Amino acid sequence: MAPHSPPEAASMTMGSTSSRLRRRIYIPVVLTFAALLWFFFKKRPEVILDPTYGTLRPLGPYPTLAVATLLCGEAYDDTSYIDFTRVLTYQLLHDPATRLNNTIPFLVLVCSSLPAAHKERLRLDGATVIEATDLHLPGWIHTGVTRWKDQFLKLRLWEMVEYDRILYMDADTTLTGPIDSIFDEEIVRLPATTLTFRKEAIRADEASLPAEYLFAARSNNEFTGQREHPFPPPPTSVFSAGFWIIAPSKEMFNYLMSVTGHRRRFDPTTMEQSLLNYAFRREGAMPWIELGYHWSATWPNLKDLDGGVVSLHEKLQWEGPEELQKLWNEKKRKMDAFYGG
Repeated sequence: MAPHSPPEAASMTMGSTSSRLRRRIYIPVVLTFAALLWFFFKKRPEVILDPTYGTLRPLGPYPTLAVATLLCGEAYDDTSYIDFTRVLTYQLLHDPATRLNNTIPFLVLVCSSLPAAHKERLRLDGATVIEATDLHLPGWIHTGVTRWKDQFLKLRLWEMVEYDRILYMDADTTLTGPIDSIFDEEIVRLPATTLTFRKEAIRADEASLPAEYLFAARSNNEFTGQREHPFPPPPTSVFSAGFWIIAPSKEMFNYLMSVTGHRRRFDPTTMEQSLLNYAFRREGAMPWIELGYHWSATWPNLKDLDGGVVSLHEKLQWEGPEELQKLWNEKKRKMDAFYGG
């Protein structure tokens, strides 16, 4: 029969086992706690911004201005957007009630897939057609509708530094009056200074922010009651990506593209609207500037029309109040008559 272990030895064995168990529990807990302390109290890498990088010039007496839109996804039978674009071209270039100063061109950025006949038709209508080079976006940027990724081609406007200011508007826009005096607004003429003191909003893993910028837009009525929004509508923290003014800047283009390289930095399901609302977020270093409510309305209603809002952003060919649909269709009729049908 094997001899029994003395009580002291058994006690030592139990104590040793208990000690090992405590170490197994305590060490991971201590390491986790230390990691949390490091995460919350680590010193952020200091971001040094060059005060001369990406500076802009105020508008002089003879600025180079442009109005632009984007036309993509027309390689199928639906001609709705070519109709929208043609009607907008007519309003901006030919309609006496809404046409631009003749020194301001109307640019139509088009995808390479757009049928050649559509491009030629727009040129004959008077638009300046620019075939935009595709952007190489990472795979995480996708939506349920593949062609929506084409909306990121709007970013190409920042590369067009031959212009001092560009007003972008979606093609499904109906004008009630001239739009070009928007370039006379002080907030459009003078560039804004990047708020470098908001260091917590500047990410070291993104490209350097330019020292100056201009991004002016309108609050999105989707968040103020949609079709039932009051007039004038209250401001919101989110703008519509269908109407904005920029000062082109290659430095800003590089910054925006760098943001796309970081997975889920913005919500890809709302495409470039989410990217731009992230880049120019109100609490960020480059907060977007609010244009006057009379310049543009999303989810337009009759109060907007009666209040003299200059541009109504809606697919009025088939959506919106009946009176506004009649307004768009009348402009389509005038365009057809102007071009002889």
